[in-house]
Amino acid sequence: MATSSTALEPTLRGRVLLLLGLAAAAAAWLGDDPHARLAAALLLAPVLVDLAAKPRRLHATELRIGPRRTAAGAPFTEHLVLVNRGRTPLRDCLLAEPRTMRTDPPALLPALRPGAPVPALLRCRSLQRCHVLERVFVLATGWPLGLFRSRAVIAVAADLVTEPARVPLAAELLPAFAEREAAPRDRTVLPGPEFHSLREHQPGEDARGVHALRSASLGVLVRRVMHGRVPHTVGLVIDLRRPPGRPLGQASRRFEWSLGAAATLVARLRARAARIDVLLIDAEPARLCVLGMAQEHELLTLLAEASPTPHRPLPADQFDHLRRLEHCYWIPAGAFLAARDQAALPGTVTLVGGDLE
Repeated sequence: MATSSTALEPTLRGRVLLLLGLAAAAAAWLGDDPHARLAAALLLAPVLVDLAAKPRRLHATELRIGPRRTAAGAPFTEHLVLVNRGRTPLRDCLLAEPRTMRTDPPALLPALRPGAPVPALLRCRSLQRCHVLERVFVLATGWPLGLFRSRAVIAVAADLVTEPARVPLAAELLPAFAEREAAPRDRTVLPGPEFHSLREHQPGEDARGVHALRSASLGVLVRRVMHGRVPHTVGLVIDLRRPPGRPLGQASRRFEWSLGAAATLVARLRARAARIDVLLIDAEPARLCVLGMAQEHELLTLLAEASPTPHRPLPADQFDHLRRLEHCYWIPAGAFLAARDQAALPGTVTLVGGDLE
């Protein structure tokens, strides 16, 4: 865990002025020249004034922030509240979070009056998948003269979940999603989709479901609603195991893509009211039934914390809960294809990303 602290460091102009003042002081001491003494006093006086005026307990500033959930690489705006717990106002303060603001400039804050809460907005972007329980911010000020910078590291207990980045999936992986909506139950005995109704097209939905002629006649986008035999419960296996004899550190690209594919697939299945029976094959296999947003967030948190695991065989009864399902998606995130385990499932098994490595 990071420790909150405050440090003083000279700026570039402060270093130049300090060197000139020391040179003048050395000349005055060696030559006993009153003009050199006057020059040294004029040069060093601003340095001493700026050093004396700098806040020494900048890290005592209270920072309030709520939990944050985001996807890797997605920009977001963070809302914070700062409270100055000191006795004097803080002016010209810059606030930044190094983890999420590597390319964005720090935010300039208004004057922080003692005891008064001040809201702040930060433009952030978490680039790496992670789950951290503590966030570290940097608060700095050069007031009043900018010859020294008071820089504080402020550690705040706050939950940050960076989910896997969403990735585009091949169209053939989800043939039903482009043509029909999921029904709560089977409304027909037909093996394929059946026209049910028309409704207004919502932003973000697949454009291939738009009814072109009806949209042209009404002047607004209208899409078809199809009902058919869509499996209400879908299986999803996320295999984090590496192949036998393969090191753990050589699957980074495939591993991150696979976790992103799992997050994207879960979102698309949930958007169509499907229940997802998930088996996460880790050092300790975990089973999770995604029925709502709470379980979806729990699964995405597990994916944010996931890492490749060494290969080990699984007992045959590990997949018993998947044998009754009509369809199951298998994501070999660790590059172990597990062909024998897939063949043992009686339903349709769709391999996602099996050709990446």
